[in-house]
Amino acid sequence: MLNGINLEGLAQYTQLITKQKEEAISAYGITAEWLGGTQTKVSTHNQKIGSTEIVKDFNFTIDEPNELLGSNSFPTPQDYLLGGMAGCMMVGFVVGASTKGIKLDSVKLEIKGALNLRGFLNVDATAPIGFDEIQFGFDVKGNGTQEQYDEIIKNVQQFSPNYRTIVDNVKVVPVLLI
Repeated sequence: MLNGINLEGLAQYTQLITKQKEEAISAYGITAEWLGGTQTKVSTHNQKIGSTEIVKDFNFTIDEPNELLGSNSFPTPQDYLLGGMAGCMMVGFVVGASTKGIKLDSVKLEIKGALNLRGFLNVDATAPIGFDEIQFGFDVKGNGTQEQYDEIIKNVQQFSPNYRTIVDNVKVVPVLLI
């Protein structure tokens, strides 16, 4: 174990999915339920990794600030979006450092972006609706070099699923629920 990462378990899992490709598929889902006003309750579905089903009974609530007709009681959808991206990138960074034998004392990741609400509220047809730009920065303390950290960050940018989902075009398909 290094930095709380089971490197032996990682190696074993990597060998498993190298031999059995179907065990590498990780499926996710959520159900969102409107609670009234701008609040939404999100419940996770069980996750399936290969042939293993993992029970996930988690809920979280989303809201908007007062200025956007909410009560500012919970994080916004954008907070969760950036938080999900950060969590995925953080795992990638810590695992990457651990596989290189780097002992980490602390890692902080800051992600920022700004939305032009004129696009979202359909006030300006030329204004972007989503984030135009997202910036991130790692603040790392450990026994690695800046060169090693930069290499790990490049690897995170290449292989973090949530980072790639935001950076790359992903097909989003509406389906009718009956």
